[in-house]
Amino acid sequence: MDKYWIWLATLKYIGPVMQKNLYSYFKGDLEMIYHSTQEDLKGVPGITTRMIQQIIDNKSFKKVDSISRTIEEKGIGLLTITDERYLEIAKTCGESPILLYFKGRLQKFERSIGVVGARRCTEYGKKVARDIGKELAKRDIVLVSGFAKGIDSYSQAACMKAGGKTISFLGSGVDICYPAEQRKLYDELLESGSVFLSKYPPGTPVKQQHFVERNALISALSNEVIIVEAGVKSGALWTAKFAERQKREVYAVPHPIYSLEGQGCNQLLVKGKRPYIGVESVFPESTSEDIQSGKPDANLVLLEKIPQSGSISKLKKILGSEYGDLEEQLFSLELEGKLIIRGDLVVRT
Repeated sequence: MDKYWIWLATLKYIGPVMQKNLYSYFKGDLEMIYHSTQEDLKGVPGITTRMIQQIIDNKSFKKVDSISRTIEEKGIGLLTITDERYLEIAKTCGESPILLYFKGRLQKFERSIGVVGARRCTEYGKKVARDIGKELAKRDIVLVSGFAKGIDSYSQAACMKAGGKTISFLGSGVDICYPAEQRKLYDELLESGSVFLSKYPPGTPVKQQHFVERNALISALSNEVIIVEAGVKSGALWTAKFAERQKREVYAVPHPIYSLEGQGCNQLLVKGKRPYIGVESVFPESTSEDIQSGKPDANLVLLEKIPQSGSISKLKKILGSEYGDLEEQLFSLELEGKLIIRGDLVVRT
């Protein structure tokens, strides 16, 4: 049956939406699609004359057989939309194809977070990316990224070194390491149990338009997306756009106003995206490790001590020197949406 999945996925003009329309219309019988006539295809929702002709004119497995030999030789797997390892929330996204190629040990997972950002990143961006990678590893949450230089690879490397798993979407076949200078990281990720995914058959070279399609799949396969660092024209902002369309929560890391590398992130914040100011932004609950050690999140402890409304000056007198950075922690809680600060007044939401 694999040959029919590959055949349908490689047809020109038949994108992910039409692939799924055909699959649904023919009740999952891909062989029936292959043997269909023009008359059979006319009732498929959204199908065009060009699409019908493409199906009728390509009743051959020559290309499919070549791809099949390659995936067998290179140990490449097929992830179909019926596979339980295909994240459920991704299946309904218009950008998600019926078939993905993968290299590595793909296992079923319940939650994943997309982490993307600038290739030319700052030291600040690198640190945030590494910290996120470590935190996701600690929580056994899969990190999804694009294996690009910069933020993507820093977060993935940190996640791997902390014992976590990552999924890398490529703008080429999964057998092609791009960028080539990251071959060492590519091999290390595979050895550690991480996975490379692509909608393109093995041997497909990198093309510029592939990166936009790859960005759509990063967000499709993520429950939330964090934009760590992005200029105003960064490709990471495409991921944010797709994530918004796909109803994913988008977090943006705040940057100094004079940081060119962070202007895209700050623009996302202005547009109402949630600020990422630390792991508690995405995981407000205390970690089991914190609870066991008797060290729950300091901000949450502080929140419990704040009345429904009151003044900052009064809080300082009550708490004494226990919270030396009280204003900073109150501001952090405001960014999380847990309270509102108006001058000296603090009101819990």
